[in-house]
Amino acid sequence: MERNEFEIQILQLRALAMQIGHNFFGNKDDAEDVAQDALERLWRYCDRLDADRNLETLAMMVAKNICVEKYKRRQMMVDSPPTELVACESYDADASILSSEARKGIEEAISTLSPREQQLVRKRYFEDHSTEDISRETGIPKPSIKSMVSMAKAKLIKRLRR
Repeated sequence: MERNEFEIQILQLRALAMQIGHNFFGNKDDAEDVAQDALERLWRYCDRLDADRNLETLAMMVAKNICVEKYKRRQMMVDSPPTELVACESYDADASILSSEARKGIEEAISTLSPREQQLVRKRYFEDHSTEDISRETGIPKPSIKSMVSMAKAKLIKRLRR
């Protein structure tokens, strides 16, 4: 694929990557990072891409992979504190307690959702199922799933901020 062909689609691809990043992380800053990283990766490999390949599908896949990478990096940072903090025994105890309390708070917030919302949130965020997978499993149309998960996520965020 020629770079000028890629440049023609860049705004559409950026919007798609932004949407995926926002759906995954729930905020604009992370979505911007995902979009920027995805476009940068696609740009680097642009000349090696087949012109017949669906660039939107590839951009979605790259953006999802970036989301997972960023999430795993954050988890590693939470799971392994900086070396200067490891020496402090109270930090390790506090981190464990805080992590446990955070998980408990999230579980409590999820339990306040309707059974259907709980099911969809768990499938989407804990089991990492795609909207298509959930639609096939539940028989709910994809747009409805997106809407229901989005509303459930908003409820969770609101409850967790209290």
